[in-house]
Amino acid sequence: MTRSTLFAASLLLLITPARAEAPAKDDVATVTACLDLAAQNAGKGGATRDELSEKAGSEGRLAAASAAAGADKASCIGVLATTCVQKEGNLSNATLNQCYGREAQVWDARLNAAYRAASAKIDRDAAENLRKTQRAWIVWRDASCAQPGVTFKGTMAGPMREWCVLDLTARQAIWMQGWGE
Repeated sequence: MTRSTLFAASLLLLITPARAEAPAKDDVATVTACLDLAAQNAGKGGATRDELSEKAGSEGRLAAASAAAGADKASCIGVLATTCVQKEGNLSNATLNQCYGREAQVWDARLNAAYRAASAKIDRDAAENLRKTQRAWIVWRDASCAQPGVTFKGTMAGPMREWCVLDLTARQAIWMQGWGE
């Protein structure tokens, strides 16, 4: 191998998230409970986005977002990590990395399950495009989440990277679940 190939392979190992096979059952239950509550709230007529009835401008958008938060699946992003950090009782980089990583594992498992479900449900051309989309998204996520390390080059980059992986993976899982429903 050439030196540039070794460097590229080493860099890939640094920016590729290491995830366990399966997240802990209690971690899955925490995220699932939040998503179930959001779905329940949405079923009770939770606020939905309606550009025609929403008050125009920044205040109107924020008021509508606040009203819809309890029914929005994205509001569950961070539910496990926050609980984990509070239980640990500190904001050390190690705690943040560990807590964000635990929740990212849950969302990654949800994303993989949603991808399989969506791929099985849609026709061949749509499934092929979904595969291309997912592969491109993985490259984008990994490059995006490597940015704190490239920019800051310090220990604070670790938690920033872990939060990025958690956040983007959760949002992709929520998006992907919509294709399999």
